Order: sequence, then C-alpha cells, then structure tokens
Amino acid sequence: MGVEIYPGFAGDEVIYDANDNVVGVATGDAGISKSGEMLDSFTRGIELRADQVIFAEGCRGSLTQSVINKFGLNEGKDPQSYGIGLKEVWEIDPSKF
Repeated sequence: MGVEIYPGFAGDEVIYDANDNVVGVATGDAGISKSGEMLDSFTRGIELRADQVIFAEGCRGSLTQSVINKFGLNEGKDPQSYGIGLKEVWEIDPSKF
C-alpha cells in the first residue's frame, strides 16, 4: 500500500462513480489568462483516482464542503468550531540572537 501526496496542485472537483461513491479528485487546468485564453504554459488538469480518498483541505475546504452538502453529512449536527491554543510563550533576550 502506498500514499501519494501532490503538493502545489489544488483540487478542483470531486469525482463520483455511477453509484455516487467518491472515487477521486480532479485538479484544475493551469496556465489560463484572466480572459480565459490558454497561455503557452497551459497544462490540462488531471484526475487522481483511488480506492480511498482523504480530504485534508483544512478548515471548511471547498471540496470537503461539497461532499458534506451532497450527502447531508451535517444534518442534525452542531456546526464545526475551531480554536487555536498555545502551549508556551517564551520571551527571549534579543542579545541571544
């Protein structure tokens, strides 16, 4: 079993099979001008398919949110909440740098 990680490639859409199972993610096209024209650097997005797809987009990721909405995964649930905690804060004498 292996894991593939594609940093720098934003997921653009969730791929579903005929039974509405999540089977992958498609990346967006790159190298398109603001007016929608293909530049010399144009690269077509690709489909990344897998037996297991893990969404790790961070807080309220757009693909994750689309899956939550499609399957009603938040119905009857409290909204997600997030917090940041600090374990320690050190004050260091600037002369030590």
